[in-house]
Amino acid sequence: MGSPIFVKLCVLFITVMLASNIIAVKMISIGPLIVPAAIVIFPFTYILSDIFNEIYGYKVTRLTAWYAFGANLLMVGLFKLAIAMPGAPFWGEESQRALESVLGGTWRILAASLTAYMVGDLVNDIIFKKMKDKHGEKKFSLRSFVSSVIGVAIDSFVFITIAFWGTVAFSYTVIASQWCIKMLYMIVLLPATAFATKKIKAAERNRASS
Repeated sequence: MGSPIFVKLCVLFITVMLASNIIAVKMISIGPLIVPAAIVIFPFTYILSDIFNEIYGYKVTRLTAWYAFGANLLMVGLFKLAIAMPGAPFWGEESQRALESVLGGTWRILAASLTAYMVGDLVNDIIFKKMKDKHGEKKFSLRSFVSSVIGVAIDSFVFITIAFWGTVAFSYTVIASQWCIKMLYMIVLLPATAFATKKIKAAERNRASS
């Protein structure tokens, strides 16, 4: 893609993905619910995925997903390398433990996060594409909502199941809570998403015709 708008959106998309996996180590309270801090930004990945699908097409959307997947693997590998490297003389055990607690997430959590994202986003993209094939350029908000409802549900189920199955942390209530919060977030942002998509699409058409 030669579009500078696409490049900026792709950078934003990958940045959100990377940041989500870093801040997910902190648990926060939203009312009575305990959820990962990543919940405040992760829904943007689905919003951006719908924008990619609407403007640039299904193949490009899947390509951006693989870009983000590769970037996450590279990031985690570099984190593991930094943790394993010998510390400076003044780098004490407390500093090492702090680094490991923030950046040294288990491979099970990593596998859960990446698998959940790739499966959930794939389902989201397929549903969005099929609805667009049926409706054409109309009903973007409906496509975005329906595809996200299903994609986010699968994402939440896969992540919690892989990450916590067999432990006391596993709960279908946690899965439902994450799904509800993410969907509420995306519903609130849906008008802004539709507006941004319309503006970006117009800008891309003007660029192509100039």
